[in-house]
Parts: sequence; structure tokens; C-alpha cells
Amino acid sequence: MNRRRLLIATGVAAALSFSFAASAKFAGIGDNDVKFLAIGPAGMKINGKGDKLKASEANGKIKISVPIDSLETGIGLRDKHLKRDLHAADHPDAILEVERSKLKEPEDKKTSSGSAKGKFTLNGKTKEISFRYKAKRTGSDYHVQGRATVDIRDYDIEVPCYLGVCVKPEVKIAVKFKLRDK
Repeated sequence: MNRRRLLIATGVAAALSFSFAASAKFAGIGDNDVKFLAIGPAGMKINGKGDKLKASEANGKIKISVPIDSLETGIGLRDKHLKRDLHAADHPDAILEVERSKLKEPEDKKTSSGSAKGKFTLNGKTKEISFRYKAKRTGSDYHVQGRATVDIRDYDIEVPCYLGVCVKPEVKIAVKFKLRDK
């Protein structure tokens, strides 16, 4: 059960670790998806997802947030333990903030990609995180995808184990969302 909670938390963190830049302020317009994957021994995989990601821009920073309560692994009890272990009542969101100036803006009908760093907050702890992103521009809309790997130990989250079988502390996160240039 701890293993699955960890994966969900990591998924949220990953979801927050991707953003994009533009010349005007961005507003999130939907098409949100967060996925995370924790891997254990003998081919064990724990997959999680969520669709409540929010994106916005203020003071030159892109802010991505994911409510912890919105993450699911497909098993209700595991989800309940995840939210408890992440202290969702005290730290309800996973948040990534990225300086807009650090991101590459594609021209209309073009795609850009790159890597960047941002401040990621999970379980009340904030650390710098590196991520890769790809953005495609269609008029004033930006279709963004991002990937990161988060070590949950950096956020004071215990590595989940069950009957002596533990997942790896590194959780893979993938997100997608749309932004509109206001």
C-alpha cells in the first residue's frame, strides 16, 4: 500500500514539473492529463493518473498545480493511504513554478522542445527539479507535454514497501496540458 501511495505522490510532482513560455500571460484551457509510474522488482509496475492539473502565469512565472486528492491508482484503499501519507489535508497541491524566460516559445504551427528547471513543491517540501518538455503552437494555443523523474525521498516521502518488496524511490511522471496566450 505504501508503494502505491508513493507513486501517486510522485505523479503529482511530475505533473507539476512541466511548463511553457510565451510573450503574453498564459491561462490553462484544459486537455489536462497526469500520469505516473513506479517500478519494483520482477516487473512490478504501479500506474497512476489524474486530470485536475491547473496552469497559470503570474509575475513572470508559469505555475502548474495538481490537487493530491485528484490522483488515482485504480485501487481505492491505496489512493486513501497515498493521500494520508502525503498529508493532503495540510499540503493539498503539488506545485511547479518555472521562470517563463527559461522556456522556448515555438512559432505558430511549429514545435519546440527543451529541458529546464523549476521549483517543485510536494508534501510541503520545495526542491529544484529538472524536466523535459515539448510544446506545439496553434495560433494562441500551446499544447504542452512534459516528463520528469522525481525521487520521493527528496520530499520526505517514505519509499513504499509491502511484505519486504519495495518500489524504486524514483517515480516517472508525464503530463500534458493546453495553455492559451491571453
